[in-house]
Amino acid sequence: MANSFFKFKQFTIYQERAAMRVGTDGVLLGAWCRIGEAKRILDVGTGTGLIALMAAQRSAACIDAVELDFGAACDAALNAGLSPWSDRVTIYKADFGDWFGRYTRPRYDHILSNPPYFVQSLLPPDSRRERARHTGTLDYETLFEGAAALLLPGGRVSLISPADLEEHLTFVALLHGFYPARFTYVSGIAGRAPKRLLSEWGRARRPLQTHAMAIEQRGTGYTTDYVSLTRDFYLKM
Repeated sequence: MANSFFKFKQFTIYQERAAMRVGTDGVLLGAWCRIGEAKRILDVGTGTGLIALMAAQRSAACIDAVELDFGAACDAALNAGLSPWSDRVTIYKADFGDWFGRYTRPRYDHILSNPPYFVQSLLPPDSRRERARHTGTLDYETLFEGAAALLLPGGRVSLISPADLEEHLTFVALLHGFYPARFTYVSGIAGRAPKRLLSEWGRARRPLQTHAMAIEQRGTGYTTDYVSLTRDFYLKM
């Protein structure tokens, strides 16, 4: 049975009620995104609040985090409240499409999301995992539509997605006026095809920066790239 909590260097993620628990994808995005001098950050589909708290650790920004699933939103609220940044992180239990479309919202410098990504796969039997992992309730179209409405001029969107959805993701982003700025292709094992794409998007057309990294080196453990990226968060590598 999976642990009901995951302890990082500066905060703990309790995840007893969440359908999707702490995973490498969230850690990658939370460590990789360039949030710089952002004053307001939005985490869409925050789950347990992991990415929101990583962003709080890395910045002085005020962070809003939206989560549809009631159990995950409860975990996220608990985790934010127990963290050193409880005064800067606010959790909303809401559907993102309703949340940004129905009410007047603040504008953001950066939007982060580890969104549902199984666009065409068979649905899992657990309905909560279905909502957490599939694009039925949060798709890329809704995500970029919301970003177009909520981002300040010069604002950025940072995502993690399966590498094989790059073409679909780019098509949707362009439809909403967002251009790729930075891509990092992530392989689980060095030398293998990438499984994940870390991507950053903005409204200005600029030369695309591309990089590649692997999480593990076969037979020797974590790569230096992965250790360097995540060293401020994991207790042990």
